[in-house]
Amino acid sequence: MKKTVIALTMMCAAGLTITMIDLHAATTPATGKIAAPAQELVIKGKKPALFSHAKHTALGLDCTTCHHDAKHQPLNEAAIAGLANTDGLHCATCHNEKFANAKLQKPMDVFHARCKTCHTTGVNGKKGPTACTACHKADAAASEQKAAPAPATTSAPVKKKGKAVEGC
Repeated sequence: MKKTVIALTMMCAAGLTITMIDLHAATTPATGKIAAPAQELVIKGKKPALFSHAKHTALGLDCTTCHHDAKHQPLNEAAIAGLANTDGLHCATCHNEKFANAKLQKPMDVFHARCKTCHTTGVNGKKGPTACTACHKADAAASEQKAAPAPATTSAPVKKKGKAVEGC
């Protein structure tokens, strides 16, 4: 039971970090509703990963499945649309060296626990991929490298790109 609660908490926290763009840009003025980002998000890190809101919402998941506030209260579409800024949606806002649970101090640990648990147990009878390369793709590494300043040497990005796809 305790592992399940921890896993669910980590999955909620993971959803916060994957929101890497300003959700307010997706707000529709007429309804005040927001739409999940249409493009795949690149989850930055040592081995960048791709995340698609569209694939997950198509399964019937809503914002509250992953997004929560600092008090672990679920954030629904209206709550997210009402945020003054979206900085609080990033896992690292709370999940850092000051976080009480040492196993949840790194966003990577939150993602791995949250995503792997959900992908293994499944949603509406559908399980997600669990292989490292299902999320950690060369495309994500390439996108990450374009966004980051190029290192001084030209051989380093090639190695880093390869590692982004190799074993976790």
